[in-house]
Amino acid sequence: MSTSAFNQVVEHYQHQIKIKASKFIADIFPVKTEDEIESHISEIKKREHNANHHCYAWRLGVGDSEIWRVNDDGEPAGTAGKPIYQALVGANITNVLAIVTRYFGGTKLGKGGLIRAYSGLIQETMPLVKVRSFIPSKLLICECDFEHANLVYRLMENYEAKLIDQNYGSDVSIKLRIREDQADPFSWELHELSNGTIKAKPLS
Repeated sequence: MSTSAFNQVVEHYQHQIKIKASKFIADIFPVKTEDEIESHISEIKKREHNANHHCYAWRLGVGDSEIWRVNDDGEPAGTAGKPIYQALVGANITNVLAIVTRYFGGTKLGKGGLIRAYSGLIQETMPLVKVRSFIPSKLLICECDFEHANLVYRLMENYEAKLIDQNYGSDVSIKLRIREDQADPFSWELHELSNGTIKAKPLS
């Protein structure tokens, strides 16, 4: 897993172009859930109810935890949703929904022309969108006895992990957030230093 940060959109942004009398409108949304995504798609379909196509792509998360979907909405297969998605990946953007609304202008663009139009619009739009850095992270929980609690806290400090919650009962339960690329090294070192008595378990 790369240690480089990803980007995520801060606010809704809209940009449009015209190609051979067809109007293409890009709406870029920051999203966290599939429910949010469905809501924005419905919103755009209502706003642009006379349009011929509402093609889109979205992605949530990165790496092994990434989920994504594309939709050509009546355009020839592979000419809209996938090019939009590839443009998002190329811009290193995640937790994002990109919808491109098309008003057909009477001139067919052909498959190659459509791919260039949909991907090109997103490539042109992304540098204009306000983004912030997004570093993938994981939630882990460590359960141990009182004797080993300080070991967990010391390693958390070494790995710059953030304490989320702690519970002192018969044993100690410590919930933390850590950079995704540091999760495995942290877990391995904790296992080694505790002689296998502590495991850092991922939380979904």
